[in-house]
Amino acid sequence: MQMVKRIFGGFFLLIILLWLVSPKQELYFLLEKELKKNDIIISNERFVDRWYGLEIYDADIYVKGIKMATTESLKLYIFFLYDKLTITNTKTEVDPKSIDSLTAVFNVIKPYKIAIKSSGSFGLIEGGVYFMDKKLILRVIERKDMKMFEKFLSKDDRGEYYEKYYQQ
Repeated sequence: MQMVKRIFGGFFLLIILLWLVSPKQELYFLLEKELKKNDIIISNERFVDRWYGLEIYDADIYVKGIKMATTESLKLYIFFLYDKLTITNTKTEVDPKSIDSLTAVFNVIKPYKIAIKSSGSFGLIEGGVYFMDKKLILRVIERKDMKMFEKFLSKDDRGEYYEKYYQQ
């Protein structure tokens, strides 16, 4: 019994050490490489590597060579069982003009979904990316200036929502 405890303890200690010293910036550069295939470039960013994740400040986002947005901070927390991405104070060149916060959470309790919550000049939106159904659903919780998006919204008994199916 003592041997089994030592093996499990050593395994969990190894996982924690790998997590703490993992090359988080390299994961980010891999993401940038994948985005570049779709003509999306993130530049002028500053990195702060933390034990629990990665923080990126003052990033400019270009789509097909045109500057589309500037974000103040992007924080990625990696805890294996609970991963969280928080983007704050994003100013865009198109509508909506500002996104105050956007949070995406992956939780091992609900592995079929990434929960999304966002607020900005458009109001408050909540929803998620559902892997099993291959769809994105965003519900409008609080509506502000959404004139540009009205043609994409549908209505049901719970209010307005946006739904999009995707292929992998």
